[in-house]
Amino acid sequence: MKLVLLGVLVVQLLATCTPPYHRPDTQEPQTFRFDQASSQLVPAMGELGWWQVFKDPQLQSLLRAAVANNADLLVAAQRVQQAEAEYTIVSGQQYPQINAVLSAQYQQTNGQRPALSPRSTFAPNGLLTLQYELDFFGKVHSQVAAANAQVLQSEFARETVTSAVVSSVATLYFQLLELDEELAISKKALVARTASLALVRARLEGGIGTLQDVRQAQELVAQTAAAIPLIQRAAGMTEDALSIVMGQYPHAIGRGLPLAAQIELPAQAQAGLPSALLEQRPDVRASEEALIAANAQIGVARALLFPQVTITAAAGAGSAQANGLSIPAVTLPGGKTLGPINFSQSNYGQGYVSILPQIVQQIFNAGAARANLSASQAGEEATVIQYVQSVQQAFGDVSDDLLSYQKYRENDLAEKVNAAAAVDSARLAHLRFEGGITSYLEVLSSETQSYGAQIGLAQADLNERLALVQLYKATGGGWQPEPQPSFQNRELPRPVPRSTPTP
Repeated sequence: MKLVLLGVLVVQLLATCTPPYHRPDTQEPQTFRFDQASSQLVPAMGELGWWQVFKDPQLQSLLRAAVANNADLLVAAQRVQQAEAEYTIVSGQQYPQINAVLSAQYQQTNGQRPALSPRSTFAPNGLLTLQYELDFFGKVHSQVAAANAQVLQSEFARETVTSAVVSSVATLYFQLLELDEELAISKKALVARTASLALVRARLEGGIGTLQDVRQAQELVAQTAAAIPLIQRAAGMTEDALSIVMGQYPHAIGRGLPLAAQIELPAQAQAGLPSALLEQRPDVRASEEALIAANAQIGVARALLFPQVTITAAAGAGSAQANGLSIPAVTLPGGKTLGPINFSQSNYGQGYVSILPQIVQQIFNAGAARANLSASQAGEEATVIQYVQSVQQAFGDVSDDLLSYQKYRENDLAEKVNAAAAVDSARLAHLRFEGGITSYLEVLSSETQSYGAQIGLAQADLNERLALVQLYKATGGGWQPEPQPSFQNRELPRPVPRSTPTP
């Protein structure tokens, strides 16, 4: 009966040391706000491979270079290796620690020495030690679980950085293409306005124009000429920023497809199912692994309240050699003398085995052990809050990017109408001026509005595409291994969600 009660007590203690992990109920909504296109027939943005989203071969080349050389990614990869090494260190505590010790002590005494003391000794010795902690209360098991979660956390953190790098490269590249369009619009406008200035001067020389018309034409030329170097400056700085993101020194960036051919623009963006976001977003997965590690640390702190049981064993063998050992002369009763006796060399060997079980139980530590448990529990509660916050932030990102795409798309459609009308208005103003119906002031106003409308349309095209880039990132899109040529139509597996509680 006593053994049964003891067994029940041990089982209860074991059960209380490592709390089981359960994913917090974040009570996420059933739909994303501003999601007008929830469909299971069309894959969500985050489920697409990066090569399916970014089809420009030049952009794909830039992405490969960035993923291979970006400094933040290289640091994140080292963090993964560091976490894996720490896991190996911790997991090694589950097994006995065996050490071999070899020693060979030599000692020599010069001058006078006590009787029976050898002049020199040499004692080689071999020792094999074993130390093992019996993990009755789950301390080591919890440490291993925490270390494993930290490895996964570092992996998901690297995926988060990768997603950010992919988004940054695509964003900078699209901005560069938009600046190219602005530069082309400005150069075309400069050529047309320069020709218009020559026409106005000819009209002035012919007596049918005014100096005011010439000055207004010069104003248009100067405005356009002043905008060109600023656009070129912005393009050069964008190239430099893109080079650094790629882990390279600043250099010129090659161009591929024009901005209008970048990313297919759906009528409505697909965000996917809200329930899948917890598995697709690497930052959310990293936050959950941090929570799992914090939960396991409670098991470590709780186990420290109970006895720590270790077994230490040692087995060894050695020998000793004494040189110059002498026994002084002894006078026996009756006057007879025995000795002295001198030994040139003497040897003896020995072997031994030692086993030491040890139980250590803290009796008084001024509440430090309990405080350590309280600190671990408070840390886990804080990590729960951070996890919930990360989920809320993920939903906020998707909602914001859905709204941005919808509104930027509406803005782009309006800018197209505005730009077409402004360009045609400038054409009509030139005809009216050349026909003598109106002054050059109307041409000045129409040209200014036309130029601004074309630049606005280029920026609207950019914003619409950048919104999709951000939505791709927000829904968990990032960097996946490219499919092999013979498996182009094969869907790549996504990370398997954690389905069973971690002990």
